[in-house]
Amino acid sequence: MERAVFGQTAEGKDVERLSFRNGRFHFSVITYGAVLYSYGYDDVNIVLNHATVHDYETMGGFLGAVVGPYANRIAKSEFQLDGNVYHLESNNGRNNLHSGSACFGKMLWTVEGVGESSVTLGLATPDGAGGFPGAHEIMITYSLSADGTLTLSYSMTSTKKCPAALTNHAYFNLNGGVGTVMNHIVTVPAEKFVDVDDELIPVAVRSVEGTDFDFRTPTLVGARRNGDYDNSFCLDEGAVVRAEGDKAILEMRTTEPAVQIYTGSGLKGDHVKHAGICFESGRYPDSPNHPEYPQAFTVPGEVLRTSTSYTIKAK
Repeated sequence: MERAVFGQTAEGKDVERLSFRNGRFHFSVITYGAVLYSYGYDDVNIVLNHATVHDYETMGGFLGAVVGPYANRIAKSEFQLDGNVYHLESNNGRNNLHSGSACFGKMLWTVEGVGESSVTLGLATPDGAGGFPGAHEIMITYSLSADGTLTLSYSMTSTKKCPAALTNHAYFNLNGGVGTVMNHIVTVPAEKFVDVDDELIPVAVRSVEGTDFDFRTPTLVGARRNGDYDNSFCLDEGAVVRAEGDKAILEMRTTEPAVQIYTGSGLKGDHVKHAGICFESGRYPDSPNHPEYPQAFTVPGEVLRTSTSYTIKAK
């Protein structure tokens, strides 16, 4: 394990980078945003990153960040819960995206524990941050096994009931970070997807049959819709999402009921459009306003836990 200062925040606080190996596989994180900074094998890295803390603070895209308390969009930046209306920040048109300024991916985490090939980071946020109810305590453990599986184990507690959807916003480029992901072949064993309007707010859960969202058989990312996807797919328990590029194959498994697939159409600056693809495990978009969707809430006195793993296979 290697541990070093990566840089400083705008407030002058140190951000650390912690790097780990297990055999030929490796990963690293930084304490700003609990960001997954790199992940790969030998000299191959399949995760996009920024060069400086300043870039993470000022550029959009949430590269590698842990997102919460609610990842994805909430329509009109509000939701009702147990008779109360909660008003959030509007940071995506009139909607709330990735919890606004309360996003865990825009905060400095602390190192809570380090193992030979694992690290645990922690964060505490005050009641009412971004309009969300409750003071939250969050932990994430990244753990790398000898077969190249990187497991992300999340836990969250709160002083109040709060809708929760935790994810990692890593952008993968299975060409070893070269070019775009238009040549990636993706398989998603999802019979249904969440159809959305022009604001990417849900309108219905529909069958993938006969649509551009049918990835049940291996499909080239760039074959349809000019490769532009930012959509949630409904997963059954035990589903394996698979992607293949020139340098690696990636498999994702999760305890969550959905995966948001985003092909980086908004990337700019140090990364070109479509330079990476996200597999964001979590909840359906706007689920706090859709009681018919799978729900997850923090409950005072209880721990909310989720887990997502990525397995890399060298080519």
